[in-house]
Amino acid sequence: MSTLFFVVLGLGFAFYTKSDSILFDGIYSFIALCISIITLKVSKLAEQPDDDLFHFGYTQFEPLVNVFKAMFILAACVLAIFSAVQSLMSGGNPLKFGFAVIYGVLASSGCFAMGFYMKYKAKKTISGLLQADAAEWLVDGLISFAVLVGFVVGFVLEQTRWHDITPFVDPLLLILITIFALPVPIKIFLSNVREIVFMAPPDSFVLQIEEQLKKATRQIALEDYEFRVVKQGRQTILLIHLMVSDKFYFHTVADLDTIRGKMNQQMLEFNPEIIMDVLFIKNKKWAR
Repeated sequence: MSTLFFVVLGLGFAFYTKSDSILFDGIYSFIALCISIITLKVSKLAEQPDDDLFHFGYTQFEPLVNVFKAMFILAACVLAIFSAVQSLMSGGNPLKFGFAVIYGVLASSGCFAMGFYMKYKAKKTISGLLQADAAEWLVDGLISFAVLVGFVVGFVLEQTRWHDITPFVDPLLLILITIFALPVPIKIFLSNVREIVFMAPPDSFVLQIEEQLKKATRQIALEDYEFRVVKQGRQTILLIHLMVSDKFYFHTVADLDTIRGKMNQQMLEFNPEIIMDVLFIKNKKWAR
C-alpha cells in the first residue's frame, strides 16, 4: 500500500506540475510496485522446503527477481536521460515550483522511512529480496530529495533576475538524479547474476565464512580443510572437505555425525540459512 501511495503521489504531482523529474520518480515507484508484488510471491515461495522438482529449494528465484528488477530500473533511467536531453534541446520545461517542493518533502521523507525500515527487516531475515527492496526505497528517497533540493533552487531563482534559466532546472535535475541512481541497479544486477550462474560470492562474504569455519573446526585434529560456497538468495550452500591428521580418530559413524552436528550448529548461529555438507578425507586429492 505504501508503494501504491507514492506511485499515485508522484504521478499526480507530475501531471499537475508538468515536471519530468517527478514523472520519473513516479515511474520508478510504479516499477517498484509491480516488482514488489512479484517479490511477495517469490519471498513466500523461497520459504518452502525442497521437493522432487527443486532439490535445493526455491531460493534461486530470489536473485532472478532481483535481476529483472534491476533491468527495469536501468531501462527507466536510460529513457529518463533521453527525455531530459530532448527537453533541454527544446528549451526546457517551465514548472510550478511551489507544488513541486511540497512533493519533494512528502516523497523524500516517506521513502527514507520505508527504506530504513526495509533495511532493518532485511538484516533480521537475511533476505536478498528485502535488501534489494531497501536499496530501492533508499534510492527512491535520494531521488526525491534531489528533486526537492533542485526545486528549492529553482523556486529561489524564479524570484531573481535569473528566472529565465528556471525552465532548464527540471531536465538538468532529471539527468543528475538518473546518473546518481544508476550505480544501485547495476550493483544489484551484477551481484545477483553471480548467484544465478553459481559464481562464488564476493570475497568479503567468503572471508566471513572462512572465519566461522576456523572457529567451528578448532577442536578437530586436522591437517587442513577446503570449502566451496555458493549463495542463492538468502540460502548459502557449503561443501567442506576436512583433511584429518593422524591424531584424528573415531569409533563409529555416529562419532562423525556428532562432529558434523557441532559444526552445523555453530555455522547456523552465524547464518541460519546455511546448508552444509561435511566430508572427512585423508588424501588431499579428494578435495580438488
